[in-house]
Amino acid sequence: MHRAYHPFEVAPDAPTLTLSREESFHIVKVLRARADEKISAFDGRGNVWTGRMVSADAKALEIAIETRERAAPPSCRLALAQMLPKASLADDIVRAGVEIGLSEFYPILGARTELKLDAARAARRLERWRAVAVEACKQCGNPFVPEIFPVTDAKTFFEKTVAGEGEETLKLTASLEPGTRSCREIENGRRAFPPRKILWLVGPEGDLSPEEYASARAAGFLPTRLGNFVLRVPTAALYCLAAADQMRANF
Repeated sequence: MHRAYHPFEVAPDAPTLTLSREESFHIVKVLRARADEKISAFDGRGNVWTGRMVSADAKALEIAIETRERAAPPSCRLALAQMLPKASLADDIVRAGVEIGLSEFYPILGARTELKLDAARAARRLERWRAVAVEACKQCGNPFVPEIFPVTDAKTFFEKTVAGEGEETLKLTASLEPGTRSCREIENGRRAFPPRKILWLVGPEGDLSPEEYASARAAGFLPTRLGNFVLRVPTAALYCLAAADQMRANF
């Protein structure tokens, strides 16, 4: 069944909804959908409408609504603070993260990030990641589009963004330092006080700098080991999200 993104309000008793010009064109011209085919639309906030195409209008595709659903938001949000790797890898991380259930994505420029962005390029990358997230939701059926924050530097992230996180957020660092704990050990330690959000910090190629590790510890991030071997950045990011998804299922 075709899925379309419709980030607009729909009245509870509305018999139909009309897709945007861009979505209509994609469904009709790219996917070659035809009138009376089954289709669903979602707003990225948990609302899903399913019905049939009234007509194959590439400018204003109308859907006759048959069912309405409201998905419950996750009781524990998954968040990833990613020191940016090479450009295409960040796209892959966002795409696969949506499939796992990513709720928040914080792109960070750190001391060892290879990707260099001025304000204009950072704005274009942000627009790109948001588009990738929407397309991933269409593909996998995730009704919640993650919140993707503007690119920031590590100092701002630790001093301003993390400062607003309370004790209900479990903060973890994918760490190559000695003295780390496993995900299972950390999970067992939080069973009495389940988190409302799990926030992972993942370094770039070359890992976090000593200063960034120190800032992470000062901000309350727990150094956590990922298996027995050194992982590439996209592998580490997805390992963290998959582990967090399992952790929240056990709380």
